[in-house]
Amino acid sequence: MNSAEAGAPGVATRVLAAKVLDAVIHRGRSLKGELVAALAQLPDPRDRALLEAICFPALRQRARYEAALQSWLQKPLGEKDGDVRALLFVGFAQIDAMGLPAHAAVSATVEAARVLGRPHQAGMINALLRRAQREGIAAADPAMAWPAWLRKKVTLAWAAQAPAIFEASAHAAPLWIRVNRAAGSRDDYAARLRAAGIECSASALLADALRIDS
Repeated sequence: MNSAEAGAPGVATRVLAAKVLDAVIHRGRSLKGELVAALAQLPDPRDRALLEAICFPALRQRARYEAALQSWLQKPLGEKDGDVRALLFVGFAQIDAMGLPAHAAVSATVEAARVLGRPHQAGMINALLRRAQREGIAAADPAMAWPAWLRKKVTLAWAAQAPAIFEASAHAAPLWIRVNRAAGSRDDYAARLRAAGIECSASALLADALRIDS
């Protein structure tokens, strides 16, 4: 990573997030493989956490973000604009899915466009992110984020459950933890979590498990 990318706080993370998404969306690369390489370039664990936190919802909400671009752009992005599309998804994910402060998310993402060699499109990116902030991003069919061949297989195999499967795929999976009952009861640990401001719930089917709800 060059010194320009490392200069402004948060910009390097957005640059790497855009590169990861570009590789996954437009070149069919593995998200896991791309993240391994990108995370190695970020020494601060907070930046590494932010990188993952951006990439996952950006891909889950890809159908919505693509629909927003199609609606808002008079001229669609070209085949050579994959990094611009990816960077817009980075910005949308921060504003829409993550709820980060818009001024910081927009500023760092627009600066990332310049680092990526797209200074002439920084104004467009800024305008689209500001519009997403003002208007929000409309709902879209989550099934459209799936490859057509896989969408067809799921629909044929589980016709009744397919809509719920597609809808669930647009959201992060719940976090479950296993309580070591040799060190304390599940109820005691749940009380400790709630005292720390962490909401959780128990399952009647899993005696050692707690689901983290917030």
